[in-house]
Amino acid sequence: MRWIFLLGAAAGLLGCPGNGGTPTAKPDPKPPLLTAEIKLELPSIPSKIETTKSQPTENNAPGKRSPILDIMKAETERQMAALRKQKDPAHYLAYQLVEQRVVSLEAEGGALITDSDDTARNLDVEVRVGDPMLDSTRDLASDDNGLNSPLTRRGVVPFGEDKLAISNAMWLETDRRYREAVTALGYVRQDQSTLSKRATAPDFAPQPTPEVYVEAPVTLAFDKQQWVDRLKRCSAKALKGTATRGTCGVVFQQNTAWFVNSEGSQIQLSWTNAQMSVSVGVKAEDGMSLSRLEQRFGRQPGDLPADADVDKMIATVTSELDALHDAPLAEPYVGPAILEGRAAGVFFHEVFGHRIEGHRQKDKTGGQTFASYVGKDIAPEWLSVYDDPMIVTLNGMQLNGFYRFDDEGVRAQKVPLIDRGKLVGFVMGRNPIKGFMTSNGHGRRSPGLPPVARQGNLVVEVDKSVPRADLEKLLVEEIKKQRRPYGMIFTDISGGFTNTSAFAPQAFKVNPVMAYKLFPDGKRELVRGIDISGTPLVALQSIRAASREVETFNGVCGAESGWVPVSASSPSLLLEKLEIEKGFVPPDRPPVLQPPSIRKEAP
Repeated sequence: MRWIFLLGAAAGLLGCPGNGGTPTAKPDPKPPLLTAEIKLELPSIPSKIETTKSQPTENNAPGKRSPILDIMKAETERQMAALRKQKDPAHYLAYQLVEQRVVSLEAEGGALITDSDDTARNLDVEVRVGDPMLDSTRDLASDDNGLNSPLTRRGVVPFGEDKLAISNAMWLETDRRYREAVTALGYVRQDQSTLSKRATAPDFAPQPTPEVYVEAPVTLAFDKQQWVDRLKRCSAKALKGTATRGTCGVVFQQNTAWFVNSEGSQIQLSWTNAQMSVSVGVKAEDGMSLSRLEQRFGRQPGDLPADADVDKMIATVTSELDALHDAPLAEPYVGPAILEGRAAGVFFHEVFGHRIEGHRQKDKTGGQTFASYVGKDIAPEWLSVYDDPMIVTLNGMQLNGFYRFDDEGVRAQKVPLIDRGKLVGFVMGRNPIKGFMTSNGHGRRSPGLPPVARQGNLVVEVDKSVPRADLEKLLVEEIKKQRRPYGMIFTDISGGFTNTSAFAPQAFKVNPVMAYKLFPDGKRELVRGIDISGTPLVALQSIRAASREVETFNGVCGAESGWVPVSASSPSLLLEKLEIEKGFVPPDRPPVLQPPSIRKEAP
């Protein structure tokens, strides 16, 4: 079973349930039959999307080339010359060396609890034995033991620029990887000999034009003591209202990646990123753990919020936690709902985004939800979706999924996925599928894992939209039309997960933390303890209207190639029908003892 997770920004922690209580709305005595599709007359006004971009080859600085690139280039040529002469020759060799410094500072209740600053170098070696049509990476028809699965292992590379030391580490890891690839190819050939119908898509998409790009090294600069003091003040302020836990933290990263392959590509990338989180929590009387989280992302520490903005983040999480603490538990529900911007972004990431990652269309154990839908309608004709890693900001917000080249040495590209309701494409790495034989720069991974096609910056845009306030009026009309006692509005989420394996239902689940019942008279009621679930084709065809305003969800996404930064931008969406399930309420109780007195806010 394959599950894919999304961990979010500006909401709650993945899997964090809501709060408890008793339902107040009476059940509908006469549930209506499923209604036919409703044709709304929406104004032909597109959603508001303004972006800034940076092309992959911008900021090329050949004079800043590191000697490490030359060492890797020489070793690639030496090793490939030898591997081509073997009984089982290699047709492709690639090295990616990543040096990463990670600084983590965290304070809770006014005191520092985490202070780490670690730097590591990891080498990934990709050796493909066979030929592009059939090589050692092909999945077996029945791979119960994972015999041809790439090993999760990070090669150890010494620091510095010593040619012999680095070359020696590359040589040892290449030899290991080659032997593993030869063994894997044997299983692949045996597997293919027993299949009555063989796959026609190749295992690898060669890149005819090599990429040569050098980015100047960047430096991570920040005042540690200043941040420690800020986090202490922040976490002390967060302990108010019902909160028994207040935590503020930052994570800073400095990354340099060198990539060289046997096709002649030589790429040096260097970047920093930063994120800040404000989190509060409490345990409800029924045992449900409640928490609220707000996060902000930036390219560097200076992009993170100033103290005044941090105070607003604290006010948001503490007030919402207090509201959740008093909110009743919701009941299962099917009916009309609004997914506001960030929640709609996660909805598309889970419902659609993972299912159009190219390699899943040839996975025989996968559901292949959209494999046969190219050129067919899957969404309203006024809705389009694309993925563009080159976007730096959207409507003034920095996007977490920006990158210049993917982890397979291919430059980032904008990829149309849905064009006016029709499915037109997939995000692709260098694992081709029928009809899509080249990479579009979406092969991504964490160090130590094989790259596969992954999302970057997913963007939903619409040609017809209404102001956000009018979208709520349409929801009220839909509630009355369906004779429902209420509709649902989801303003924030903690994340979600989806299953793409054929061994389990092709379902998704999104974890909302701020969910409201909207009654026909316009009144709202906050509820907790629910999940949004469903199946993708039905969910996409249930979209009826969209708002003009667009919001962005920044976060990190986990799948078989590890955790990668992503973003999802979308207008708010009105859905004709959405299914709500009761969330898990653990058999637990609040603490027996009273907490110590809450300290006064730091000056």
